[in-house]
Amino acid sequence: MTTLFRWQLAAPFIFFPALFLMATVAGSRIVWSLVDDSAWRALTAFMCLMLLACVGIGLSIGVDRDLDSLPWRRMLTVVVFLGLSLGVHWVREMIQIDAMAST
Repeated sequence: MTTLFRWQLAAPFIFFPALFLMATVAGSRIVWSLVDDSAWRALTAFMCLMLLACVGIGLSIGVDRDLDSLPWRRMLTVVVFLGLSLGVHWVREMIQIDAMAST
């Protein structure tokens, strides 16, 4: 597998998790002081770690020179982690809404 093809394959698996990671970090930086709930903060940190792992796995697709075929497991792992991070985001927003409603 050529270097160009590896990086073309890895690009969406790096770009989308990085985009979600930047949005999560920026949004949590804005809302961090408004929501005084340890569960919300823990879920935010967990979501950032999941998205950071996705970026790392995407980078490993581009960097790994020993790839002979498509890295299906790595690609599926990134997709599953992105889906799980969206689920964690949904739960986090429910906690945020409940925390803001109780104040």
